[in-house]
Amino acid sequence: MLRRSLHIALMVLGSVTGVFAQADAMKQQADQAYLDGNYGQATELYEQVLAQNYVSAELHYNLGNAYYKSNRIASAVLNYERALKLAPKDEDIQFNLKLANLSVKDEIQQMPKLFFVSWFEQMLKVFSTDGWAWSAIIAFILVLIGVLVFRMSEEEGLRRLTFYASVILFIWFGFSMYAAQHQYDGAVNDNRAVVFASTLTAKSAPDRKGKDLFVIHEGLVVTVSDELNGWVRVKLSDGNVGWVERSEVVMI
Repeated sequence: MLRRSLHIALMVLGSVTGVFAQADAMKQQADQAYLDGNYGQATELYEQVLAQNYVSAELHYNLGNAYYKSNRIASAVLNYERALKLAPKDEDIQFNLKLANLSVKDEIQQMPKLFFVSWFEQMLKVFSTDGWAWSAIIAFILVLIGVLVFRMSEEEGLRRLTFYASVILFIWFGFSMYAAQHQYDGAVNDNRAVVFASTLTAKSAPDRKGKDLFVIHEGLVVTVSDELNGWVRVKLSDGNVGWVERSEVVMI
């Protein structure tokens, strides 16, 4: 029984290794096609790699570049956004996304935020999900050390120092846990989408007979808040809300 289980495990491991080796070889072919200027072939190969669950920020970034070179702006924006979710502090991804957004016809003004809201949101982006998780772990370990020192020490000054330090570290631990969860939820439950229709009219109701509200174009990122009968309710960064057909947008 043990030998059979080991044999099966080795077969599964070999199969997985083979799939990833094949995906890696295909990615190298896609990279070469891109360097040779064969952007259409590169996009096809990158998409095939993604279909094998070989996902990385670099892969989405390269795919976004290939789509951008092919003048397929919506697909470029989509893959840059997906790459940025995996590597939120990557400056090359940020720059190319801004470059692709320059080709989007719509210039939607973002609703102003209170300064402390903007500050708090920027604070949450200081680390990735893993970074905040490690911050929480380290803070918790230091809290435990502080508690031990507080209980074992007889010196009043040291006890006072470790007490206040432990309180501050515990608060930081709680904030790090919140930030890690917030970053994780933002990546997993991302409700943003990219418009793929060249021109799309938002309706007042999930029906083609609804009143026309506003027009948006290919490559624009919108927020999806509801879905009904093949339609989705989208919200723009300026606060405008309307219904569009689900087939015309792709979730990030």
